[in-house]
Amino acid sequence: MTGAALPTTKRVRASDHAMRIALKAIQDAGLPVDKVCVAGGQIEIHCRPVDDEHKPANDRGLKDW
Repeated sequence: MTGAALPTTKRVRASDHAMRIALKAIQDAGLPVDKVCVAGGQIEIHCRPVDDEHKPANDRGLKDW
């Protein structure tokens, strides 16, 4: 019988340095960050479109007096 090597489990976590570099690049591009999700070794950065900054005319908020 040959001894097959068992797969080893390796803990992976998101690099603080990599996340800082990505957020700095997004900031330099002028994109607004909507949400940052970190799950294990994966980092998801969700950006809003730049055109989304303007509120609609009828936002159903308080009426102007």
